[in-house]
Amino acid sequence: MNKVGIMQGRLSPPVNGMIQGFPKDTWKDEFQIASDIGYDAIELTVDGWDNPLFDFNEVYAIRYWADKAGIAITAACAEFTVSNPLFGKSMTNSIYDVNRLVGACVKIGIPRVGISFEDSSAINTPEQRSQAIYAVKECVKVAERLGIILSLETSLSAVNVREFINRVGSPNLKVNFDLGNSCAYGEDTPKAIRSLGDLIGGIHIKDRIKLFGTTVPLGQGDVLFYRCFEAIKDIGYSGTLIIQGARGDDDIQTAKQYLSFVRSYLEVWNDNICL
Repeated sequence: MNKVGIMQGRLSPPVNGMIQGFPKDTWKDEFQIASDIGYDAIELTVDGWDNPLFDFNEVYAIRYWADKAGIAITAACAEFTVSNPLFGKSMTNSIYDVNRLVGACVKIGIPRVGISFEDSSAINTPEQRSQAIYAVKECVKVAERLGIILSLETSLSAVNVREFINRVGSPNLKVNFDLGNSCAYGEDTPKAIRSLGDLIGGIHIKDRIKLFGTTVPLGQGDVLFYRCFEAIKDIGYSGTLIIQGARGDDDIQTAKQYLSFVRSYLEVWNDNICL
């Protein structure tokens, strides 16, 4: 059965009212809270330089607190690439920042770094596409040398993201597939999962309304979870599923409900029961 994790920050009060942000005052506590709830893993949120990953005196503390709680760290999400995309005026600086994050992850054994091409960093023009391919090539050179996987979370269709990855041409470049975003962009999400197959290096569990609708609690949107989990099983995905659902009034209770929701589907498909 796949392990289940949660995004860092979802077990703390929202940072500056945002749905997702690095919880600088409570990040250590989240590892034990996640373990107590029953999670297997956490994906780190990196939205700027004020992060222990970039602090020589703090970076190894991340591994200490995760190991103490028995929580795996599956990836670090370069959240800063949303507002500072890997194209345009911010391209050069963002290449440097991603490469620095890759170097930090190597120090404590984090195997994957997620980069974003959606929302403010969505690829909308041929020029942006060309620049993005160049930038990712520059980043993946470092990732290959250090043994890190880069994964793209993007608003591109499954066909276009496969073409993008082929253009970069590296086995260290994968897709971080978000169920909710795929649905909101109008894709046949289970079909997209099967289409991408072994290019999927990570999966975010989210629910959204079709046609660019908002993120909603798991099970209240348009994601066909039973078909998506069937597709995940069919492609042989054995990685961790990271919950990135809508925030609730009580973060801890919401996290418990989401974990139960996901585990219920995993148990169904693990037992080969068809809904």
